[in-house]
Amino acid sequence: MLNGSIRFNLLLALPALILTILLVVFTASLSSSFLSSANLANLTNRVLPLGMVALGEAIVLMAGRIDLSVGTIMSLATAIMALTVSSIGWLAIPLAMLAGVGAGLFTAAGVILLRINPLVMSLATAAIVKGVTLLLLPKPGGQVSYDFYALLFEGESPLGVPLLIVILVYGAFILLAGWTRFGRSIYAAGSDPRAAFAHGVSSARVDLQVYALSGALAALAGVFLSIRILSGDPLIGDAYTLDAVSAAILGGIALKGGRGNLIGVLLAVISLVLINNTFNLLQLDTNLQAIAKGLIFVAALVFFMRGKAGDAD
Repeated sequence: MLNGSIRFNLLLALPALILTILLVVFTASLSSSFLSSANLANLTNRVLPLGMVALGEAIVLMAGRIDLSVGTIMSLATAIMALTVSSIGWLAIPLAMLAGVGAGLFTAAGVILLRINPLVMSLATAAIVKGVTLLLLPKPGGQVSYDFYALLFEGESPLGVPLLIVILVYGAFILLAGWTRFGRSIYAAGSDPRAAFAHGVSSARVDLQVYALSGALAALAGVFLSIRILSGDPLIGDAYTLDAVSAAILGGIALKGGRGNLIGVLLAVISLVLINNTFNLLQLDTNLQAIAKGLIFVAALVFFMRGKAGDAD
């Protein structure tokens, strides 16, 4: 039997679920290509990188923090992959993830030791990481072995490796967030830091954990992205920062922390990928995608802020 808190967090996923269903019905009714195996495979391929970076962002937000460096960490990971795969092979993947963890810990150190606002500190990290990335790879280039692409993305079946990775990673983190002491610590730190501290939850430890996880998942997203484009790009991750935050908010994660469910985040990721796919299939002006996503982001903020105000009443 689900307790009230878990039921409430699951209800927060409803807006993302409704939006996903509406987008599927709308696009499928207007484009005969939407339900083709090739297009569905393309959707799962695109869900993979956004899903990873949004997952890390959601975990940080649940703890009452924010991480605006995730996009630049993705770009750094693509650069590391493109520059090192030919010499060290698959070891480039943990190297990229280690760089992501390092960036996350740097943000956490500024928040914990220097008492810098998380938003400001993560922006500083983003600027530093972007500078490092541009030094390593000033323009798109390098090469990622096609063997990696063949392993992950080759074929036109939507039931391939990318979908399996998304299911396994999200399944593991849903269990971690909902049923472990670590997950309870994140919710507690985001909901009421003082009360959490009184019950033995160290906010500093939580900050270190969530920022390290966010950095690792953003780097993993960059790894997948570099494999899909078979190269590196020092700026390719920039657009993912807003998408990651949008997916977390639309999925029901509270900006101030302590509330949300990762199922909703995954549904929100799918809906954002569907928006891009809808515009492409219907040959609409792609510049309108940003407007549509921005409006959805604002609508989600208004919806959940009013819902929280209603709960308080």
